[in-house]
Amino acid sequence: MVVSKAWDWENIKSESWLKPSEESFYYAAKWHSEGRRRLLDLGCGLGRHSIFFDSQGFSVTAIDLSEYGVENLRRWQKKNGVDFRTVVGDMKKLPFADNAFDCIYSYHVLSHTDTEGIKQVMNEVHRVLRPGGEIYFDLCSKKAWHYEKTVGDKIDENTIRFVGGPEDGIPHFFTDEAGMRGLLMDFDINVLRHVETYKTPLYNATGAHWFAEADAVKDAAKPDYSGIIGRTVSGRIDRPIGSVHPRCPQITYPVNYGYVEGVFAADNSEQDIYLLGEDKPVESFTGRVIAVWHRYNDIEDKWIVAPEGAVISDKEIAEKTAFQEKYFDGELFR
Repeated sequence: MVVSKAWDWENIKSESWLKPSEESFYYAAKWHSEGRRRLLDLGCGLGRHSIFFDSQGFSVTAIDLSEYGVENLRRWQKKNGVDFRTVVGDMKKLPFADNAFDCIYSYHVLSHTDTEGIKQVMNEVHRVLRPGGEIYFDLCSKKAWHYEKTVGDKIDENTIRFVGGPEDGIPHFFTDEAGMRGLLMDFDINVLRHVETYKTPLYNATGAHWFAEADAVKDAAKPDYSGIIGRTVSGRIDRPIGSVHPRCPQITYPVNYGYVEGVFAADNSEQDIYLLGEDKPVESFTGRVIAVWHRYNDIEDKWIVAPEGAVISDKEIAEKTAFQEKYFDGELFR
């Protein structure tokens, strides 16, 4: 499986990559009418679709392999006075919880891998979509000029690595109808169409793509924290009340925030906790886990810990943790 390579967005000058694709207008209306709210812009590039879907009222999370692209989006957010989660990450290993999103929009992105890679990507897409969650995406067609003429370095029977230009060194996976249906075997296919375009923004040559709309088929499931809630845990407080977030100076901690020693979370760091029921800065804690704040658009949950016997309402938990959790899409489990 090839190593993922980001687009060289810094040297892309065409204004077309700053304008939403025509399909995004249709899906904004469709998904809004269906009550879908949590949206992943998978391969956000410079941020054109993230900004658009945010303006249409969606709870957007954006991810791209390009640090330059994500930083451009963050500048765009600041300019527009909006704030939603942006992540630098690889589509083959999405840093999000299972069943996190109602819909995924991915335009001219998922082809940027090889035959083994696209299987992994589609497994990740299926994992992070909720049951019935919908994706709209495209893949390069084997009818495309680049595939038929084998323009570039052939990696496997379906993949060509482009040479030169803005996509230098980036792999492109090509498929046919049977390949599309095989990749979507765990989905209900609503739309599958083949489209040819001419004089595309990048190449003065014929382009051909398969476009698909499909819904994830899977059983409904909720996180199970029965083995966590009620446990007595101990650990250290590394960000006490009044301290400032080490990377985000605009965040000051109104509660003690720390970690459970010897217990590791999905991000391979010791499990983070909010310590409630203690109104002074402390260095360590022992208490009972009274709830878990489950982040959908992240891979780590936050345990809510309080002194034995403390009674703390859902409303108080939400208010005390909002200083940080407002930047994420999550849900409280008790």
